[in-house]
Amino acid sequence: MKILIIGATGYVGSHVATAFTEAGHDVAALTRPGGGRSPHRPVTGDLADPSSLTAAATGYDLVVHAGAPLGEAADLAGVDALLAAGSPLLYTTGAAVLGSSPADEDTPPDPHPVAAWRPEIERRVLAAGGRVVRPGLVYGHGGGLVHGLLTGKAAERGEGVYIGDPGVRWPVVHVTDLAALYVAVAERAAPGTVWHGVGETARLDAIAAALGGGSASSWPLEEAEAELGPLAGLFTRDQQVSATRTRDALAWEPAHLSIADHLRTGRE
Repeated sequence: MKILIIGATGYVGSHVATAFTEAGHDVAALTRPGGGRSPHRPVTGDLADPSSLTAAATGYDLVVHAGAPLGEAADLAGVDALLAAGSPLLYTTGAAVLGSSPADEDTPPDPHPVAAWRPEIERRVLAAGGRVVRPGLVYGHGGGLVHGLLTGKAAERGEGVYIGDPGVRWPVVHVTDLAALYVAVAERAAPGTVWHGVGETARLDAIAAALGGGSASSWPLEEAEAELGPLAGLFTRDQQVSATRTRDALAWEPAHLSIADHLRTGRE
């Protein structure tokens, strides 16, 4: 397939672009003027300029949006511009669109405020026959919130930290497993479907302990909010997100099934 990747220079997007290339697809990368360089063929466009996206996304067998969210207005305008191109769209939202109760691929969204507009994005993509991937907390190869936030906090405090009460669970996925899921969705998933990128459910205090050499303590929510804003509250949302249907229907088999072991052993 001829595929355009949005976010190909980012953490998730770069792994997704590599996975599609290794699977034999013809990959191009949306490239912002003056932005980062990708090893893939550049196509000029900018998520911050929705008017540039329709022309950039025209003529592809698939457009994969794995770029970072920019905010409600920009994200909604961007998805409308991409859909106007007429190329099939595979869009990334995330487990933050789901609530605290057990959820599967059919569970109605109950988003955290930091993702309040993403259910509407999902609705528009699915109504147009696109597909949606909801990753959990992504880790591996030195990226994501684990590396960007939790590892730094552990180094700063001399022990791992989690926000709020112990026992909160999150869906997590290794970035290479997630990249393989995008290829599986592109090659085997029906239009108008939602898929969950979850390798396991892990306790955030266990992740913190793995980062802290076996010790971890709570970062009070009020203190975390003062530094992180609304994002801090997301870390207190206990989630059990199933990917059973995704695994069974797409024959997706994550290879990384213990983030705690991964962090303790320093694997990539």
